[in-house]
Amino acid sequence: MSSTSQRSEMADTVYQQLAQSTVSAAELVQQVRSKWGPDHGVGEVHHFVEEVATCLLHRDDVEVGDMRDGQFVSWGLEPWYARDRIERELLAMDTFLDDTRRFVFQRAQKA
Repeated sequence: MSSTSQRSEMADTVYQQLAQSTVSAAELVQQVRSKWGPDHGVGEVHHFVEEVATCLLHRDDVEVGDMRDGQFVSWGLEPWYARDRIERELLAMDTFLDDTRRFVFQRAQKA
């Protein structure tokens, strides 16, 4: 089910969304669940979202962090460390991620 083209397609769509606003991994989980239906479990959905996150983090201008008091706070990690953290934390969950303040992606602000 989680083909490379599906991952790339979703990552491209999310990347376009990031031009207007932040996107959380919880929103991606919701999108995948509505597209795939109820037959797919937490592990499968979270793994797919983690793969999409990896695609996003390969782009030079995407960063990940958390929302605190309505403000984006970057993790300040290199992409591979951010990916490792997402993989470790997201794949350890036994319920679907629904906290839109965690694992938030945004296009980096250019100085």
